[in-house]
Amino acid sequence: MPVFVVGANFRSAPLELLERLAVDAERRPKALAGLLDQEHVHEAVVVSTCNRVEVYTAISRFHGAAGEVRRFLADLHGLDLSEFAGYLYDYYEERAVQHLFTVAAGVDSMVVGEAQILGQVREAFAAAQAERSVGPVLSALFNRAIKVGRRARSETGIGAGMASTVTVGLRVAAGQLDGLAGRRALLVGAGAMARLAGRALRAGGAGELVVANRTLATGAALARELGGRAVPLDQVAGELARADLAVAATAGPAPTVTAATVADALARRSSDMGTLVLLDLGVPRDVEPEVRGLGGVVLADLDALRAVLETDEGPRREVERVRSLIARETAAYLRDRREARLTPTIRALRDRAEEVRLLELAKASTRLAGLDAQQRAAVEAVTRGLVNKLLHDPMVRGKSLAARPDGDLYVAALRELYGLDPRPGDDDRR
Repeated sequence: MPVFVVGANFRSAPLELLERLAVDAERRPKALAGLLDQEHVHEAVVVSTCNRVEVYTAISRFHGAAGEVRRFLADLHGLDLSEFAGYLYDYYEERAVQHLFTVAAGVDSMVVGEAQILGQVREAFAAAQAERSVGPVLSALFNRAIKVGRRARSETGIGAGMASTVTVGLRVAAGQLDGLAGRRALLVGAGAMARLAGRALRAGGAGELVVANRTLATGAALARELGGRAVPLDQVAGELARADLAVAATAGPAPTVTAATVADALARRSSDMGTLVLLDLGVPRDVEPEVRGLGGVVLADLDALRAVLETDEGPRREVERVRSLIARETAAYLRDRREARLTPTIRALRDRAEEVRLLELAKASTRLAGLDAQQRAAVEAVTRGLVNKLLHDPMVRGKSLAARPDGDLYVAALRELYGLDPRPGDDDRR
């Protein structure tokens, strides 16, 4: 069964569209179930991060599935397909495999080598497993992709000294504030991104740190971890009035920090306070873009960070090392898949040979009736050995031929030559 991916990322689409296409954890079960309802889609995983939305599928027919997945995305988000079709990319089989490996290794990230994407790929796969939307094809693919991501980080320097999106965003903020040391910071949200930002702020010497979150207990837990304090989300305006920097990362469906909230905060700020820097790491946006029109505030969202991130690709030598690893792993994965296609045929061939052996022994039963147990065992051993020797070369050669790009032709020829019809369920429709 072929692998097919449809997606959009920070290179192909504007942030506004990625926001509209995002599939959060709450909506993902519905999305996965809807994908499996499509006629030509048999397995599905949805990877949705701040920089990409990608639907990985195992399909039975390319042209049918390509249209189904696109229309599904449109229907899921209440959009007209014509609004975003031009921003989508799709990859089939080898390119789809290579793309996922590239994503998991951090080479396709806005910040090359960033650490979060491998965990996000793993989490997307785990969510699909929980919804039972993956089978043998995508399970093998994602398990291999996770291993590739780990190897990229352990065998190359792709992650050494390379910033995450959080780090780059804070570097921009530090430039606006003439450093982070002693600055008052507000975290809006208490999830993984907010935790990363909080730790980076502490490492950068930030002063007072406040966590505002919908669930106060969750915010309080993060605040204790960071040595700060927690407040309810409805107190954001008051905290913004005292903050130098705010990092918003709630992953909510709508902006948490509105232009009205920021305007209220600016009105409360003392005259001796400098510019308020807002770092929006959310997709969808956590800060309304209209905030840019307010005086005394600088808003840096993922769109604004692109100019910085595009020049921060890390050591090219390490990137090329990872690309070489990805190329080798892609070739090995596809070779393994092609070899696996021969397995049902080999099983059927062995079954056929055993049927013939037993049939011939049955025909000779009268002539063998006088044999004692030891002699019967010898006949069994000789006939089994003969069958194994006759099958050995076709199996070894068949495995080698099946691993070629045109291996399906050899598998089909072997089935035709021996009149084989593998049992239902032997062939996983790869």
